[in-house]
Amino acid sequence: MEDFSEIGAIWRGETRRALRSGRVLVLLILFLLFVGLALTVVGFFNHQLNAKFDQQMAMAGADLSQAREQLAAGKKQFLQTFVTEDPAMLDSLAAIPIVLLVVFKLTLRFLPLFIALMGFDQLAGEVGPKSVRYLVVRVKRSSIILGKLLSQVTLFAILMSICTVMMVMVAKVLNTEFAAADVALWTGKLIISSMVLSLAYLSLTALFSALVKQGGISLVLNVIALFVIWFVALIGEAVRFPGEVAAEGTLAMLKAESAFAYLRYASVWHFGDDLLHPHWGRFLTAALVHVGFGLAFLGLAQLALRRRDL
Repeated sequence: MEDFSEIGAIWRGETRRALRSGRVLVLLILFLLFVGLALTVVGFFNHQLNAKFDQQMAMAGADLSQAREQLAAGKKQFLQTFVTEDPAMLDSLAAIPIVLLVVFKLTLRFLPLFIALMGFDQLAGEVGPKSVRYLVVRVKRSSIILGKLLSQVTLFAILMSICTVMMVMVAKVLNTEFAAADVALWTGKLIISSMVLSLAYLSLTALFSALVKQGGISLVLNVIALFVIWFVALIGEAVRFPGEVAAEGTLAMLKAESAFAYLRYASVWHFGDDLLHPHWGRFLTAALVHVGFGLAFLGLAQLALRRRDL
């Protein structure tokens, strides 16, 4: 119970301090502006395409329900070509507006960088000037890391909840066929998937913040590690597994077969898409991979801080 009390005290103090910090608030506002800009741009094109489609159908006197079915088929073909070949995933993603999918995917691409900017000095900012000594004589070092990590998780959860609600509401306004039940389902699903995905990267940021004394060096190392993670996944996904058959009309047909395809499993980034998979087995596997990477990074961070001379 004492450990929980220590973690809770650090969590409360760090969260209050972060919310009062000008840098953190500026970062939160900038990220909200980025999401808002992406929604505006993608939503504008979505609205224009919908209006043009309805106008052409009205002028041609076509059966609107049949035209909608053709549009849905075209959307599914687009998703199969550029997003996924998994039939279950295709059916699931076809139920949400393209504007929501595009903006959410774009947001996830920038989340690891935002997390690095938000928390690169959570430990390094106190280890360098030695102010962390006031904490280590009162609480365990593991409690410091966990309390600060929980503070980052809290800030991130608030931000992603706001951003996701914004995305879903705009998608609902632009696509009236987006049913209320789907709105509720996908709001929860997108928030949960983004939070699970963030666990690995929040722990990675904590690791580099515990390794070095200077916040700037921590940020640089964190960004380098992110590019390594992305690059490993990119190499693995740029080729097909030996003997793998690609579906007609997909980008996979353009990929060569290579054993390098197995590299994708060494990168947590590869498992991000499965967090939106409709089958619980695939979702839980992806979630466990992110939690596993997060625990590994967090364990290394605790080991690094425990061995430091503070």
